[in-house]
Parts: sequence; C-alpha cells; structure tokens
Amino acid sequence: MTKENFDHDDIQQGWVPPLSNDKSLLELKVRFFQNHDNQTMKYVISTYEEFISSFEKSIENNESFSVSGLEKFKQRDVIVGCNHFLDQLIMTHGLENIQHLGGYGYYKKLDPKVKLSTVDTLVTGKPLILEYPFPKYGGPHKDYEAIIKKCNDLGINVYLDCAWLPTSWDINLDLNEPCIKGLAMSLSKCYGLHWSRIGVRWLKNEKKDSIWLQNKHRMISFASVMLGKYYLDRLPIDHLVKKYKQRYYEVCDFFNHKPGNTIMISHSHDNDEIYGIAKCLIGSNEKD
Repeated sequence: MTKENFDHDDIQQGWVPPLSNDKSLLELKVRFFQNHDNQTMKYVISTYEEFISSFEKSIENNESFSVSGLEKFKQRDVIVGCNHFLDQLIMTHGLENIQHLGGYGYYKKLDPKVKLSTVDTLVTGKPLILEYPFPKYGGPHKDYEAIIKKCNDLGINVYLDCAWLPTSWDINLDLNEPCIKGLAMSLSKCYGLHWSRIGVRWLKNEKKDSIWLQNKHRMISFASVMLGKYYLDRLPIDHLVKKYKQRYYEVCDFFNHKPGNTIMISHSHDNDEIYGIAKCLIGSNEKD
C-alpha cells in the first residue's frame, strides 16, 4: 500500500476508534472461543493473582515504554477497565471534589458544568486524576513535571489513568514521586478488548473500598480474567506499537498531522485537535 492509497474518509476527527480489527487480535479471539489446540480450557482456573502477575510481567518485558517504581504499590486489584478505577474515585470523593485537566471527556458527560483545572489552579485537599499519556498530546501532559512538582509541594494525591500507556512508545513513567498514590491500566486499547474490559489498579497504600471488596469476593468476571491472561500469554502488551509504528509516521506525514507517541492518535500542529487513524493503519498490514 502506497501513500496515495490513504483515504481521508478513514480519518476520525475528534474520536479515536480502537485497533480491534487487527488481524492478529481477531485470530486470537477466534482461537480462544474455538478452544484452539485445547488451549482455552486451562484458563478456566486462572486466578486474579495469576492475571495480575502476567500483566506486570508484560509491562516489565515490553520494548516500547517503561514503568519504574511499580513494586512500591502495596495493593493490586483486578478492575473492569480503567473506568472502574475512575468511578471508584468519583464515588469516594464526589465529582465536584476531584481535580482533572480535561484529558478524558467522561467527566464532562457526567456533568457538563464540571470545572477543569490547570497547573495554576490546583489546590490542596482534592485528588487529581491525570491521564498518562494525555490524549491531547499523545504523551505526558505538556506541563507534567510542573504538575507533579506542585502536587508534591501541596500534598495533592495524584491518580494516573494509564489507559493509553500500553499503546505508546518512548515514554518512561516514574512512579517514585511521592504524590502519585495510584494508577490503572487495562487491556482494552492494546488488545482491542473493549468488549471484555479487564485491567489492574495499583494503590501505594492499602484501601478497603468497593473495588477491594469486589476482588475479595471474586465479583469481577472470570471470563474477562481468562481472556486477559490468554492474550497476555500470547502477544506482548506493546504488540500494536511494534506492528504499526512505522506506518503511523507515514500516515502522519501524508495527512500533515503532528505525530505523538500513542499509536492510535495523531494531532493537529497546535494540539487542539486529535484524529483517530486506526483504519489507515489496519489497511496496510492486513493484506499480508
């Protein structure tokens, strides 16, 4: 496929569809449900702990991004995607008592009048939810270092929404900052598992909340745990990055978009607009 074959109709302005139609991911989906080579049935006895261990090993072994300091987080819980993590924070503190910078449109949908924070307006006493990577920039927020410094200085608890991290590259997340109290990551984007959402929440300090209770009583779907571990055992968590990274830059060049460091998102040069480019990436590789 040459550059001339890219279609402007395949660009999604302001919306980022998943790369769930990647051939390798679709094949895994079929093989799982077909019990291919009798490999599915053994996952029936997968435990939460085994899933979390496989998730952490995949993070450690991936070749595209790095995470340091994860071992300092005492509590690990299975979650139903990163929204489960966010909803727990909202339920605990109330939407009006959470600070966020507008990286994820979810908060505006819950309350159109919700106020966005900036590095200058951050205040003590309210936790900050911060997307990492931040969708608008396709990498860390442009003021990330200043934000973290201010949160450390003011004692603001930071919770990182790392939904996009498994589809990113050249990003080094340092969790050793004192203000970072928790984070979440899921397999929805990196494996196209938005149809069977599963992920992990890490907390620096133990907390008995609803997610903890759901884990204690094994209330999270075992089918999703099975699927998550099945995928983790067969593909690296940065599979999509390794497969499509070169094509990503070709797409950005063709459409004169600003590249970021997240495989599904390209950007306008002023960072005011994002584009979903999954269809352009899929088109080149799935003819192999």
